[in-house]
Amino acid sequence: MAIRNPRLPLLPGYGSNPLIGKKNFGVRPVFTSIDKVNMLVDKTETVNRVPSLYGRKQAPDLPTWIMYDKHILRFQGFFQQTLQEMRSGAHVLRKVDIFFFLEDGTIKVMEPKTENSGLLQGTMISRQRIRLPHSYDLYYDVLDLNIGREVTFFGKVFKIVNCDNFTRVFLNRLGINVPDPIPWPDAVERTPTTGKPPKHRPFKQFLDFDRQVLRFYGYWDDRDSEFGVIHFLEIHYFLADDTIEIKETMPPNSGVEAGPMFLKRMRLPRNVPSRVEMTGGLKVASYSPADLSIGAVLNVFGRNVVLTDCDTYTKEYYRITYGFDAFTPLPIPTDEDKQRVSTSMADRQLPPWNGYGSYDDSAENCRTVEPKAPHKDFIKFLHKDRVGFDSHILRFAARLINDEPVDKRRYFIIKYFLCDDTIGVFELGERNSGFKGGKFFRRDKMYLPDVEFFVPKEPPSYTDKDMWVGNELVINKHRFRLIAADEYALRYMELNAEQYPMANIALIMDKIRRTLASQENGYKNFVAKYMEAVLPGKRELMSVRCFKQALKEVMCEKMTEHEFLTLIRYFRGDPGKEKSPRRERIRSLVFTELTRGLWDDRERLREGLLHADETGKGILTVDKMRQLLRAHRLPINPDLMDCMLQVLQKDEKCNIQYEDLMSFLDFQTRPVYNLSECDYEKVVRHAPPLKDTECKLWAEAETVIQEGYVNWSGFLCQLNLEHLVKEQT
Repeated sequence: MAIRNPRLPLLPGYGSNPLIGKKNFGVRPVFTSIDKVNMLVDKTETVNRVPSLYGRKQAPDLPTWIMYDKHILRFQGFFQQTLQEMRSGAHVLRKVDIFFFLEDGTIKVMEPKTENSGLLQGTMISRQRIRLPHSYDLYYDVLDLNIGREVTFFGKVFKIVNCDNFTRVFLNRLGINVPDPIPWPDAVERTPTTGKPPKHRPFKQFLDFDRQVLRFYGYWDDRDSEFGVIHFLEIHYFLADDTIEIKETMPPNSGVEAGPMFLKRMRLPRNVPSRVEMTGGLKVASYSPADLSIGAVLNVFGRNVVLTDCDTYTKEYYRITYGFDAFTPLPIPTDEDKQRVSTSMADRQLPPWNGYGSYDDSAENCRTVEPKAPHKDFIKFLHKDRVGFDSHILRFAARLINDEPVDKRRYFIIKYFLCDDTIGVFELGERNSGFKGGKFFRRDKMYLPDVEFFVPKEPPSYTDKDMWVGNELVINKHRFRLIAADEYALRYMELNAEQYPMANIALIMDKIRRTLASQENGYKNFVAKYMEAVLPGKRELMSVRCFKQALKEVMCEKMTEHEFLTLIRYFRGDPGKEKSPRRERIRSLVFTELTRGLWDDRERLREGLLHADETGKGILTVDKMRQLLRAHRLPINPDLMDCMLQVLQKDEKCNIQYEDLMSFLDFQTRPVYNLSECDYEKVVRHAPPLKDTECKLWAEAETVIQEGYVNWSGFLCQLNLEHLVKEQT
């Protein structure tokens, strides 16, 4: 190299080219061995044994700690720990995860934590560079880690059995072949005597089963393809070496010349082997005699061959070996039985759903090039849409079921919309609870758990038949238990009892009759045991708590909570003397609003009610009553008014007795419950878009039921099992 004159300034044109006169620009070649292959590499490549991804002088200028930041190779392996204190087992198998950080070549070994293992698990070797055994200047690199290799880290020998997909792709791009995963040692079948896997002896198998062939008859239906026909086949299974050959038998005068062999004699794999399995020489699982039977379908390299019958020797072999006795042949399809697939757009087989949009939306985009809106059931929408005050929405109160103690206090409202079979989940948030109320799951179709989603056809979803008190719904991996329902949902299900078995009083009573009739002296003991549980003053009444206990002792787990609720509502006794906390709380809310609005026009309201009652029966319809209350300007919102109308006394046709309304609005008898502004916000003005003012009161439905009474005499009369007492006596 030329020496620069220090007297000249360091400016362009004042210096000399140091490369002038130099003739040798090459790099000293050095031969080394990489992965047992002699290669010509640079001196610097002997330190880093990883093959380069780029050509010479084409590598990026960024350093490795930037290029490979957060790029980690993950391997799975195990090592054996010796147990000196146990005689039954000499060692224990411990599974570990080996992480190789590409940015700096460090290695970290972790053992997954297992509950109640009795071992100290977690980080076994902290992140660091690990030297190769018996070496002071070489460290473990990418070439040293692969499936099937054994590595030694600080005296412990780890066997690598598997890796993740990123590691496999990265090593393949480096030109490194990654074998298939190796099964864990505990998954290998071992004999109870020696503890070693059974050794396959092909020569012994050949001597035992030479010239013993299983013969099956079957067919391959190729009519789905153009000019396809049914191919009648004869399948031969050679027990000597577990090989299969398939011949095609052509009917006489068919006009078709059969080939020499449909499948030459070979081991037939269960699945089509991949290119790696074919080129790598790996053993592929093949069919065995246990896989062959009448009705079985063989995958012959993508062709489904159906076995329909077998010969006498094959039947005797399976009768002795496997204990089979049924060998009913299957019918062979004909061209007349084949239903031609329609080529219309509606019947076309659609591809599996890819997860974008809804099922209906994706199906419409697959049927036509021009996107169209999905078609909905318009007839159902017309019949089940909101009609006046008939909302056609079933509302249920629910609790979240999991192991978290905090979630047990959370309160949810589940709405089922009958017009389009969608479900919306809302949460009632309490102050200082840490959970914000409002929409929990948006309104959508909720599919059943444990179903395959990415399929051509839409999976089954929840219907209105699944909505009943006591049922558990799994919605988006959250398990909810329905604990109560509003008055509209219960009344709607009872009016349409033929569609909802849980609200069908005839089916429930028939279930109780069958259970009592099947037990010896069941009805006699049932009546005698609870004869003294009725009220002393009124022999026909029994408390709800005692009535429910009596049915639970007889029915055990055969009745649901909704069926108990239907029975109690149907045989309700002495409803006028019950003091419902729900009625009192709603009355307290009404009084709070009336006091704020300074409303005290009770006498004028009575005159309006008497004037509207043209028949003089003391009853008015719900719509007429709501109209009168709005006309007299009661300062309460519509939701609270609907709650008030629900708790008023009604006749058989659900007409309201307005004298009960006047006693409900009596200012001389104040309600027991005095709700503060905080409680009012909880009960009525909770988070939007929820507008069910009675939702918070549903949680006390069980308390209301237990404090009421049941007409015991009416229940026994409708049960109609008096003849059993006479027969048993």
